[in-house]
Amino acid sequence: MLCTEYRAQVVKKETVEQRRIEILEATCDVIIERGFAGTRVADVAKRLSVSNSLIHYHFASKEELLAAAFEHYANKDLADMQRDSASAPTSVAKLWRLIESYVPEGSDDVEWMLWIDAWGEALRNPKMKPISQELDEQSIAVFEKVLRAGNESGEFHCVHPRESATRISGLIDGLAVQYAAHEGVLKRKDFIRLMRQLAAAETGLSPDDIRDTRRSTKSANGTTKQIDDDTPRPASLATDFDLRQLFTMYADALSRADTDSVLRYFTDDATIKIDDLAALNSADQIRQSFIDQFEENQLSIEVPLVMAFFADEGNGTAVGNLTIERRLNKQGSKPVVSLVRSVDTFRRTSSGWRCNQRLRTTI
Repeated sequence: MLCTEYRAQVVKKETVEQRRIEILEATCDVIIERGFAGTRVADVAKRLSVSNSLIHYHFASKEELLAAAFEHYANKDLADMQRDSASAPTSVAKLWRLIESYVPEGSDDVEWMLWIDAWGEALRNPKMKPISQELDEQSIAVFEKVLRAGNESGEFHCVHPRESATRISGLIDGLAVQYAAHEGVLKRKDFIRLMRQLAAAETGLSPDDIRDTRRSTKSANGTTKQIDDDTPRPASLATDFDLRQLFTMYADALSRADTDSVLRYFTDDATIKIDDLAALNSADQIRQSFIDQFEENQLSIEVPLVMAFFADEGNGTAVGNLTIERRLNKQGSKPVVSLVRSVDTFRRTSSGWRCNQRLRTTI
């Protein structure tokens, strides 16, 4: 008997919740058509073919209904953006997906018209105001989370993530009002350019680095195409510094015959190919090659003469074109000095940049 009553209560609760969601969805549709000020309870009831009293059974007043509908709509919108951002492979791509999601699609973007209308409604509706404020805080928090993750991964050099997130969110909101409400004042490409500039300034990257290099997008004719622009660009100042420092630490460890520190230059799955010698394809082979080098030589020194780094910040990859003077002091022999050209490919990892492939030729 108790089990039957419990099941009945669960079914009733689910039915009530489903009806509530139906009312919220219908209210959102009406708001998009009529605006907050022009939406009446009777309009929502008519949309659902139900009585006004049923709406009031779930929501005590029109103000409460409008506030709940906006919260429902905005939370779904925010969840979709977070899901899309979270699926990106790097923090740079996550940040850009968030920005792209927030930027209106056009001057008639109904979602943004609803947001703009909601800000105005929040000034008049006391039930809307705390919801609007909370959603703005959530928006800033989403950007802050990505910026902090980018700092931890070494992709960003963002000094104050919270302040940066507030500026990014604030600029989007301000420009969106101009773009969505005043047709012709701002073009979308200019909107995007301004957001790239700000995001770059806040993260220590260049505007060209703020992008998502691997993503499907809809073209003008409605077809879907895959963007796969992984052409390396000159590394940002932050990445260039990190890669130069990585090589400096490697060269220092090499001169001290510190095998463990030398190996921190490489990923666990790195490969090394030198001239016509057999490739080293495992961590054990690479470790043994340096052990053999240290046993054979009293001193191993590598001095970079030319270092040029190119990076695809969105994918977390980079290439270093290095010209190196290499000096080996062999036991009982004269030092051997040579020039080598090294192409080192890097990948950003949770521990920072690491070399995952090295191709070397003696000049």
